[in-house]
Amino acid sequence: MADIWENVRIFAAKKKLNSSMRKTFLTCWTVLVTVIMLPSCLGSDDDEVTLYDDTAITTFTLGTLNRYLITKASTGVDSMYKVTFAGSTFKMNIDHLGGRIFNTDSLPTKTDLKHVVCTLTTKNSGLVAVKSLTSDSLTVISSTDSIDLSKPRIFRVFSTDGMHTRDYRVTLTARQVEAGTLVWKEMPTSTEVPNAQWTDWQFAFNSDRTGIIATNDHWATSITETLDTRSELLPDTKEQFVTWPLANNLTYALLVGENLRYPSDAMTIWRKVIDNERPGESSWVYMPLDKSNPYYLPSGHTYWVMAYTNGNVLAITEEGTIYCSYDQGITWKSSNKMTMPSGFSGTMQSARTDTDGNIWIIDNNGRMWCGHQSY
Repeated sequence: MADIWENVRIFAAKKKLNSSMRKTFLTCWTVLVTVIMLPSCLGSDDDEVTLYDDTAITTFTLGTLNRYLITKASTGVDSMYKVTFAGSTFKMNIDHLGGRIFNTDSLPTKTDLKHVVCTLTTKNSGLVAVKSLTSDSLTVISSTDSIDLSKPRIFRVFSTDGMHTRDYRVTLTARQVEAGTLVWKEMPTSTEVPNAQWTDWQFAFNSDRTGIIATNDHWATSITETLDTRSELLPDTKEQFVTWPLANNLTYALLVGENLRYPSDAMTIWRKVIDNERPGESSWVYMPLDKSNPYYLPSGHTYWVMAYTNGNVLAITEEGTIYCSYDQGITWKSSNKMTMPSGFSGTMQSARTDTDGNIWIIDNNGRMWCGHQSY
């Protein structure tokens, strides 16, 4: 018994624990040793005390975490509110060889990393302490303690013989931007923009703008398209054709433009599904504005319309407002996640997308950006 206490005192002195830590550590050991020595005090010669010289953190689980979000009231004033979520759904990886504990899947944006509760288990029930952010002092932690993990922290686990330790660097990361947010990077103007050709199909109006012609061999040959209704409903200005591939050898084609003969708050939209083996069999279908649908593409703008990832379509105004259609042109919505880069000024000179999910824009000052949605 005396040897055990001597080892504990020597260990506490060697580790240079602060007075609070030393007091806490020795108190824990007082309880532990009292409990494990109690049977021998009662006269049992068969029970032995086993103290281990090896230890490790075997599990690390996050508890309930807080997010502090901003909402805008009807008066236009921002206010903050709190939501909680189960941190246990985010796996913490333990690298014993490298001495690291970390999450692979980032926590949501606005997660409060300064007040994190976690539950740990250790080999042979060793005690765990966390190192101060400002000194070498250590504080024993429990499952109810709130820990500041906004920066990497050193967790130290002690063996039960009091003579050995193992350190882990605990790193907790959260998203810097919300999933789906468009993140931009300004590019040198000499950057070569990747090929944005989604399909071989190209379309144009015939000479008197009463119909549509198509080609998939760069106008070596062409096809006269059919319409499902009268040609007067075709756009007569600001027209944009865009195509992208569908499954099973199909191509989707969209026509967006403005019809001055039938003024409307919405842009005129036509669409067609092309069977690439029998391209002339299907017709262009007019998509009349549904009065109950508030999510139309507003008229009165010049748009760059382009295919985007997963069959979505973007329409970007000359002034830099981005509308996205997730249902192939039926509804169009702007979002505070899909915005232009902060350095964008004036009007847009050009815009295009590539098949890797990037958006490339150049403003009228010649500045170029590449944008990609965060996931």
